[in-house]
Amino acid sequence: MNLTPAVKTMLVTALIFASVLAGGCLREYETTSLAINEVDISAEVIDDDTARLNIITYVSNNGKTSGEVEIQAKAYNLGTNLLMADEKISMGNIGKDRTQNGTVELKVPITGNYRIEVTLYEDGGQITSGTATISGLESLLTSPKHSYINIRDVDVAMLSRGDTTTILKVTTFLDNYGRSDSSPLTSLVKLRDAKTNLIGQSGNINVGVVKADTTVVKNIELEVPKDRDYRVEVMIFENDRIITEYGVSLFMAPDSQGDEDVVTKTRSVSTTETITTEFVVPEPAPTPYGDVYRTGDYGAPMADGPGIFVAIVGLMAVAVILGRRKNKVR
Repeated sequence: MNLTPAVKTMLVTALIFASVLAGGCLREYETTSLAINEVDISAEVIDDDTARLNIITYVSNNGKTSGEVEIQAKAYNLGTNLLMADEKISMGNIGKDRTQNGTVELKVPITGNYRIEVTLYEDGGQITSGTATISGLESLLTSPKHSYINIRDVDVAMLSRGDTTTILKVTTFLDNYGRSDSSPLTSLVKLRDAKTNLIGQSGNINVGVVKADTTVVKNIELEVPKDRDYRVEVMIFENDRIITEYGVSLFMAPDSQGDEDVVTKTRSVSTTETITTEFVVPEPAPTPYGDVYRTGDYGAPMADGPGIFVAIVGLMAVAVILGRRKNKVR
């Protein structure tokens, strides 16, 4: 088949263009407008051995709607440099000129200091990363198991009345408003004589563990001299410390003056602390034309591989055709 010089020129041009495209030389570099604005780290105790770190990452997009955005957080022990926790979450697509935040939860041993590494990905390609450090998690154990114990009410009932004494039944209603079960609790119930301020009778109750978001009811029977006014005092102990107490008056004396302002309540609340640390994002390394390229398939700089091989073969074919054309001209 004889081809005219014009047709041969068109074929050669098409072959060169296809080879260059296959090699990726004319692929448009895709840039990203995503950036990590800020990272906050909060910590809370799960039990005496484990803490949960909440890595809250704020990502801004100053360009067009992004691809699939993912956040990966890792916790390394500062002493051993061992990886202790690694989790990744998806944030979906981030719209133009918007900032979204995502939270990665890491569970780590509470006895340790950690380096936190956060990496931002778009469509599987790494955009940027940064590190922060966190320490002193053991200080969160100062609050007892992070329960929230409260005495809702105390009722007193007379079970029997003798010649000189009365048997009273004291009922305590105990709430745990916290998110964790309490440690084993004990209750001290005292009946204090209102006139002499002396303790007429007292007793201990083994309350045990109060599960999160539950109420327990505990009773105790105490015998005291009859026909006297008493103040009923209830104290709750957790880990050998009073965490809440309640007081109410009981009027049984014939000459009692009746109600007075006698009810006193105090309580201590277990809390967790929030640890926030500055998160420094390193400057990106210089890249051609000042663009930031993803490390994924799209927008990556051309590398050695099948694409370049095709381009080389195409150029060699062009050289052969041009050589044959010169021989024919001679």
